[in-house]
Amino acid sequence: MSNDGDSWPPARPRGFTLIEVIGALVIFSVGVLMVMQVGSSLTTRMRYAGARSEIVVMASERVDSIEATPFDSLSAGTTQDTLNVQGWTYERSVVVTLLTPVLARVEVSLSPVDSVGPSHSVTSYTSAVW
Repeated sequence: MSNDGDSWPPARPRGFTLIEVIGALVIFSVGVLMVMQVGSSLTTRMRYAGARSEIVVMASERVDSIEATPFDSLSAGTTQDTLNVQGWTYERSVVVTLLTPVLARVEVSLSPVDSVGPSHSVTSYTSAVW
């Protein structure tokens, strides 16, 4: 065996090979894309949650205002109007049905006009003072 500085097996050069760097970049890129996708999905879900919260409040407020109306002032029928919630247009439908001379059912529903966004409906009953 010669002593001229050559060793067997040859020593591996230190550092990364090109294929290792490319593999690391691919893995990193996939990870970044996944994080961006999750962020986009969370943004959409947060927007839907905010809109749902607003339409739930609007429906509940409308039911509360009808329940606060004296029973003798209620009239059976349907009313509709449109509302804007976070850039989406909603149709609010209010249906008052007199079930008996002393009991009425109140149904309020909010549904998106363009079928984009969450919807909500609530049903309540109100009665005359006995």
